[in-house]
Amino acid sequence: MSDVAAAIEGVGRDSGSPGVFLRPESPAVENSTSSRRLSRRRSSSRTNTAAHDVKDEELPNDRFNEPTFQEAFSDAKRLVAKLTTVLSSSTIRHELDSTMRQLHEQASKLAQFHCPSTRKVGFVGDSGVGKSSLLNSLLDCKGLARTSDGGAACTSVVTEYHYHSTEEFVIEVEWFSIDQTNAQLTELLQAYRGYHSLGTGIDENELNDLKDRSKVAQDTFQAMFRGRLGDEGFLTQWSEADVLRTLRSWVTRAGHSSFGRQSYNSLEDCSTQLMHLTSEQIGNVEPAKWPYIRKVKVFLKAHILSKGLVLVDLPGLRDLNSARRKITERYLLKCDEIFAVCCIGRATTDASVMNVFETAATAKLSHVGIVCTKSADIRPEEARRDWGGDKARIVQQHQDAIARDKRDWDAADAEVDDWNQADDLDEEEREEQATAIRRSREARQVPLLQQYLISNRNKDVTKALENIYREQLPGNDLKVFCVDNVMYQDHRTGPKDDALPFLQLSGIFAVRKHCIAMVASSQLRYAMKYMNDDIPAFLGDVELWVQSGAGTVDAERRGEIRETLNVLEARLQGHLTGNASHINRIARSGREMFREQISQRQRIANWTAAAIRASGEWDLVTTYSAFCRNYGNHCTVAVGRHNWNEEAMKRMVRDLATPWQELRSMMQSGLERDNRSIEDLMDDSMDFADDQLQHSLELADTLGQTMRSRQHLLLADIEQACENFERSLSLLRTDAFSGLRTSFMGQLMEDSYRECNGDRGRESDRRRKTVIGDRLSDETVFISLHRSFKTQFSVLAETLQSEIQLAVATHLSVITHTLDIIRNENVALESERDPEFRGRVSREVRAALQEMRRLQDVVLYSGTGDGRRVAFEA
Repeated sequence: MSDVAAAIEGVGRDSGSPGVFLRPESPAVENSTSSRRLSRRRSSSRTNTAAHDVKDEELPNDRFNEPTFQEAFSDAKRLVAKLTTVLSSSTIRHELDSTMRQLHEQASKLAQFHCPSTRKVGFVGDSGVGKSSLLNSLLDCKGLARTSDGGAACTSVVTEYHYHSTEEFVIEVEWFSIDQTNAQLTELLQAYRGYHSLGTGIDENELNDLKDRSKVAQDTFQAMFRGRLGDEGFLTQWSEADVLRTLRSWVTRAGHSSFGRQSYNSLEDCSTQLMHLTSEQIGNVEPAKWPYIRKVKVFLKAHILSKGLVLVDLPGLRDLNSARRKITERYLLKCDEIFAVCCIGRATTDASVMNVFETAATAKLSHVGIVCTKSADIRPEEARRDWGGDKARIVQQHQDAIARDKRDWDAADAEVDDWNQADDLDEEEREEQATAIRRSREARQVPLLQQYLISNRNKDVTKALENIYREQLPGNDLKVFCVDNVMYQDHRTGPKDDALPFLQLSGIFAVRKHCIAMVASSQLRYAMKYMNDDIPAFLGDVELWVQSGAGTVDAERRGEIRETLNVLEARLQGHLTGNASHINRIARSGREMFREQISQRQRIANWTAAAIRASGEWDLVTTYSAFCRNYGNHCTVAVGRHNWNEEAMKRMVRDLATPWQELRSMMQSGLERDNRSIEDLMDDSMDFADDQLQHSLELADTLGQTMRSRQHLLLADIEQACENFERSLSLLRTDAFSGLRTSFMGQLMEDSYRECNGDRGRESDRRRKTVIGDRLSDETVFISLHRSFKTQFSVLAETLQSEIQLAVATHLSVITHTLDIIRNENVALESERDPEFRGRVSREVRAALQEMRRLQDVVLYSGTGDGRRVAFEA
C-alpha cells in the first residue's frame, strides 16, 4: 500500500495538486481497551467542528494583498475614524452652515472608504453545465442561483452579482423597452410561422434548425401570454401584421416594469424571487417575467465581491433567442475577463466554448479562459479503460487497497463512537481518544484513488484545451480551471480539518484566488490614492480650520492673504474653465483628427466593389441558407469557417487600420499634453501662493501640502477618464472593423439576413443570393457604416470632454472650499468659539499627520508578501 501511495503522491505533485492532502496508509486499529472505554461516559465530543472561513483562504501574492500593506491600509481607516469621533465632540458640527459640519461629513465618508468595483468577470455557458452552481460556490452562497436540477427550466437572463456592505439581499431588474420587446416578437413570430409553413424538399439540417427556433418561439410565447394563445392557430392563420398587433397589445398591458428594486432579509427569499424572475417554473399559471427582462442585478455581502469584483452569469452564444445572444456578445466585449463554462467530460468538443473563442478572436479579445465543471465525475473503471498503461495499473492497485482497508476504516469509526460515549478520562485515555479521532479523520481525508483520478484527468483536459485554444489568444495566455461544485458544497460546512482537503480538490479556491488577483492592481491604486492624497488633503483642511482660529494673523495681514487666495482661485478658474482652456476643445480636436485620418480616406466605391466580389464567391456555397440563418457567421465541413460580414469589409479594414491607430496615438499625445499643462498650471499657482505667503509660513506650508494633494486627486480623475476613453475606443474599433452580429456591419446586414430567413419555397436560394448581393451592391452600406463610426467617435470624444470638465469643476469646488476656510471670517469665528475643542482637534490632527507619514513610508517601501491573510476588513 505504501508503494502505491508514494507513486500517487509523485503524480499528484506533477499534476499541480496539493500532495499534502493525500491520505497515508491506514494504521491497524487495536481493540484491547474497548471494555474500559465503554465503562465510562462522555458528555460531549472534543472534536473541533468549526467550518472553513473563506476569509482564511490564501490571497494572491501581490503588493495590495501583502500583510504589511493591508495593515497600513487598515490603520489609515482607523485613524480617520478616530478623528471623526473627535470632530463630533462639539455641538458646532450640528450647526447647518458650519464648516465643522462639512468636515465631519467628509471624515465619516473617508472612514467608511471601500475600494470600488473595478473588474467584471463573465461566465458564459449553456444550460446544464453547472454555471449557476459555480457562481454559488464562488460567492460562497449555496442555493442563491437555482440550477436546472430543481425541476424548472432555466432561462437566459443576464444576472450580475454586486457587492454591498449590508446583510440584506437586493434585486434590481432592468426590463426590455417596448420597442426591444416588439422586435423580439417579430423575430420569434417569423421563426414560428417559417417552420409551420414549410413545404417539401427541405434539407434535414435546415429543417432541424428551423424546428429548434420554432420551439423556442413557441415556449417564449406560452411563457409571455399564458392562457391567451388557445390552440395557437391564429399565429399562422392570421396575417403577420394582425398577429403582431395582438401580441404587442398584450405586452403593453402586461406592465411588468413596475418591479424595480426590492430587498430581502433571507437568502431563501432572495433565491425564490430570483428564480421567479429568471426561470420558467413548472405548474405556473401566471405569465412569466423572464421574457421581458434584459438584465438582473443582485447585491449581496459576499467575500469575493468585496474585493472589487462584479460576477456576471451570461447565456451561451448558442442561445436561439437572438436578442439574448446579442446581449452576451456585447458583454464579452465589455468584461475584463471571460470564462467559457463547460462540463469536463466534453470540454475539448464543447460547441459553446468554440463559439466563445471564435467571438474572442473576431473581437481581438485576450482575457478568455475556461472553467471545466464536474471534475469529480469520473469512474475508476472508465479511467482504467481510457488511460491504460501505468495509470490503469495504479488505479487497479488502489481499488484493491481500498477494499482491503475498508474493514480498518470501519473499526476506526467504531472506536471514535466508543470514545464519544466515554467520560472522566484520564491522561492516557485522552491520548488514546485523540489517536482514534486522528485515525478516523485520516480515513475521511481525500482518498488516494479519488485524488489520483481527479488530478490526472484535470491535467489531461487542461493540456488538451491548451493545445486547442492557447494560440488563439494574444500572448498564448490561457487559464484553465477544473472544479467540482458538488464536492465543494458537500464539504463546505463540515469540520475544517476534515473538509479542507476536499475543498482544495474541488478547485473553487483556485478560481476564487484568480478572480481576486485580477483586481489587485486597480485596488492598489485606489488604496494608495486614499492614503497618499484623500486623507492628507482632508487633514490639511482640518489643520487650516484650526489655524484660522488661532489669532496669529492681524486684520491687515488677513486681508492680504485673502487677496492672494482670490488671485490664485481666479487663475485656476480662468485657465481650467475659461473659453481658452484646452479642456473645452477636446471634443472638437478629436473630431478634426477623425476627419483627417478617417473621413478623408473613404473609398466607398472601392469598398463596395470588393464587397460585391466577396458576395459572388459565396454564391458557390451549397449551404447558403445555413449562413443566412447564422447571420453570415457559420462553419461547414466543406468550406470551413467564414464570416461574411468580415469578408465584405476586408478592403475597408485594410485601408483604415493604420489611420485608425494613428488617430488613437494623436489623441493620446494631445491628452498627455493637456494633463501636463494642468499640472504645470497648478504648480505655478502653488509657487505663487507660497511666494505671497512668506510672512505666514505655517499657513503657506499647510496650504501647499493640501493643494498638492488636491492636484494629485484631480490628475488621477482625469487619468481615469482617459483610460475609460481608451477602453471605449477599443470597443469602437471592434464595432467598426469586426464582423460580429452587434457590430456596425452586422447591424446593417441584419434585415437582409432576416429577409432571407423568411423566404421559403421554389427558387428561394436564388432569391436569398439576390437579397444579399443587392444589399452589398448598395454604396449606402459603407456610407452608413462610416456615419455610425463617426457619430460614435464624436459621442466618445464629447463624453471624455464632459468627464474631464466634471472632474475639474468638482475639484475646483473643493479647492474653493479649502480657500474659504482661510479667507472666510465666519470660519475664523467658528474656530475661535470653543478653544478647548479646537485644541483637541489640533492635537488629534497633528498626530494623524505624523501617523500618515509613517504609513506612507510603510506602503512606499513594502515588498511583495507571501499572500497570508491579515485580520482586517478592506
